[in-house]
Amino acid sequence: MFRWRSWLGIGLMLAVISIAGRAQQSETEIPSKADVLKFLDLMHAKSQMVLALEGMEKQMRLGAEQGFKSKVPEATPEQLAKVDELFVGTFKDLPIDDMIDAIVPIYQKHLTKADLEAATAFYSSPAGQKILKETPAITREAMDAGGEIGRRVFAAKSAEFDKRLADLIAEFKKESSSPPK
Repeated sequence: MFRWRSWLGIGLMLAVISIAGRAQQSETEIPSKADVLKFLDLMHAKSQMVLALEGMEKQMRLGAEQGFKSKVPEATPEQLAKVDELFVGTFKDLPIDDMIDAIVPIYQKHLTKADLEAATAFYSSPAGQKILKETPAITREAMDAGGEIGRRVFAAKSAEFDKRLADLIAEFKKESSSPPK
């Protein structure tokens, strides 16, 4: 359930900064690791990843709380707090630097040095800086909106699944209690 949201924040960040990929690049067109890291630093990639992970943790907590409430309708605030505790710090130990290192070759594969230079120029401009400044709020609000939709869909699917499972169990019990033919 959460896998698609897990990459939503990171995917949105990457989609905003991605430019059409190149099928083949010559060695002089491939940006250096330093070029990519400079661009990612300009894009606040580390803080964007942390923000996305915090948003995913929040959505997981809210989804788990909703699921718990559906199973335990009279849940107390203390019980709900314990459910929330299950997810606190879920992503705190993820190696962000390793994640950054892992995406460098992806940028090198899809972008040329000229692409990065042009994108860097844009994101250094007032409009680019405005986008960078607003991206955390946009990401947070998009994750909240997507999370709400996801929780509604999951709640409906969960109720549907529970009913289908109960029907299947009843059918199996009926078959096992019927005399053999």
